[in-house]
Amino acid sequence: MDAALITLTDRGVRFTFLGEPFRSRQKIPNEDLVDVDFNKIEISDADIEPLLALPNLEGISFWETGVSDHAIELIAQLPQLTRLNLCGTMVTDKSVSTLVAMELNYIDVANTQLTPQGVKSLRAGLPHAEILS
Repeated sequence: MDAALITLTDRGVRFTFLGEPFRSRQKIPNEDLVDVDFNKIEISDADIEPLLALPNLEGISFWETGVSDHAIELIAQLPQLTRLNLCGTMVTDKSVSTLVAMELNYIDVANTQLTPQGVKSLRAGLPHAEILS
């Protein structure tokens, strides 16, 4: 089992993977999770599907992971997702239309593959969101 830290927050449960690789998990331990933190964990687009079983998920941090545009297509299916950290990922302008269609109020796209035009389109499409670039 991967090392993890589970924290109770005012919004629910936050699950943070620590250290060990996260690989093709069939199930994540708690369906009531609202926040998942994959910061600097060895994951890729192929590892994202188990998140789809977490309907209450509000926030995901993919900071400095191997996720790309395909992961964005998958997580766009999460109905409660409002916070997303993509800093240091391989996400490109191809994901802008998908991200704009989501009801995000916070997104970090610093050090991604988004172009200045992509960031501008993201800001136009999510005018009320806090966008870090």
